Amino acid sequence: MIAKILNGIDTLSKAGAYLSSLCMMAIVALITTEIVMRTFFKTSTYVSSEYSGYLMVAVVMAGFSYTLQSDAHIRITVVLIKLPPMLRKAVEIAAIVVAILITGFICNYAVRMAYDAYVYKMPADSISQTPMYLPQALVPIGMMGLLLQLVSHLVRKVLPCSQTP
Repeated sequence: MIAKILNGIDTLSKAGAYLSSLCMMAIVALITTEIVMRTFFKTSTYVSSEYSGYLMVAVVMAGFSYTLQSDAHIRITVVLIKLPPMLRKAVEIAAIVVAILITGFICNYAVRMAYDAYVYKMPADSISQTPMYLPQALVPIGMMGLLLQLVSHLVRKVLPCSQTP
């Protein structure tokens, strides 16, 4: 049962990685379109910079959990590798717990931020007047994915029998 849940979290993380890739391709398409419009038609999309920024947030937020799943987050292991195995495991578990607390805190406030933008109907201060809750909603979604992957990491550290291939 636990292995199925952990596999489900991993699947969500992989979906986030694919979404991140698609958003990066959309950024390239948007910038290319802007270049072509300016070069050949002497006009602009007027939103390429703004939407590229929103898409970049999506790239980062959607990729957080997969980055953790694939052990690609930056870790400082100079001290960690010198510790005895039991102490190393305890330090890693403590670090994961701290990361869960910090990520939960950020997620909580990101939800509040997006909710307030929705309630107060806050538009972007740009020509597009994009409702700000739309790009802001990407932050709590990404943080929730990271939070799930952190919990999955913790379970795998505490219960080695829950390791998945």
